[in-house]
Amino acid sequence: MIVSVCCEVYKADRKMNMPAESSPFAFPKLDGSNYTSWKEDMKVVLMDRGCWSFIIWEDKPCPEQATEKEKFEYDWRKQRCYTTIYQGIERKFLPLIRHTTDGKEAWNILITNFEPTSKARLADLIDEFFELKFNPVEETTGIFCKRVEEKKTQVKEAGFEIPELFIALQLIRRLPAEYDHLVQTLYRLKDEEFTGKLKKNL
Repeated sequence: MIVSVCCEVYKADRKMNMPAESSPFAFPKLDGSNYTSWKEDMKVVLMDRGCWSFIIWEDKPCPEQATEKEKFEYDWRKQRCYTTIYQGIERKFLPLIRHTTDGKEAWNILITNFEPTSKARLADLIDEFFELKFNPVEETTGIFCKRVEEKKTQVKEAGFEIPELFIALQLIRRLPAEYDHLVQTLYRLKDEEFTGKLKKNL
C-alpha cells in the first residue's frame, strides 16, 4: 500500500516538474494555466507581425484592385496570424484549432476554452488584486500603478468591475513609510477628488 502511494506521488511529482514545451517566443506557450498573461504576450507578437488587425476587425478581403504584391502580402499576413497562434500553444491543445486555418477563429476558440470566467477564478483574481504591494526596491510607482491596472482589467474580464475608489485605495494603502504624508493628505479628500488627485501624485 505504502509503495503504491509512493509510486503515485513520484509520478505526480515527475509530471509537475516536467519541463514546459519550448516556445519560439520570449514567453511560455499556452499551457492551460497561463491564459491571461499568454493572451497579452501573444497580442504583442501579433501586433509586431502586422496580424492583430485580423483578430480585432471583421474579415475584410483584399480589394480587387490591389496589386499582386499587395494580395500576396495580405494572404501572407492572414496565414501568419494563424500560424503564430498555432506555434504559441502546447501540442496537447492543438486539436482545438486544427480544423481551421483562420487566426480570428482560432483566437475565439481559445477564448471560449480558457478565458477565466468562473466564480472561483474571479475570487482568486480579487484576492490577488488586494494582495498587490508596492516594492520600492524592484519597481517605480508607475510600474506599481500599471500592475494594479492590469489586475483590475483581469478582474473585469472575469466578470466584475472593481470600483474606482477601491482601485485608488489599493494604490496607496501599502505604500512605504516615506509616502505617509501623501497618503494622509489623500485620505482627507472627498471621494470625488480622491481618484483625480491620486493619479496626479503617483
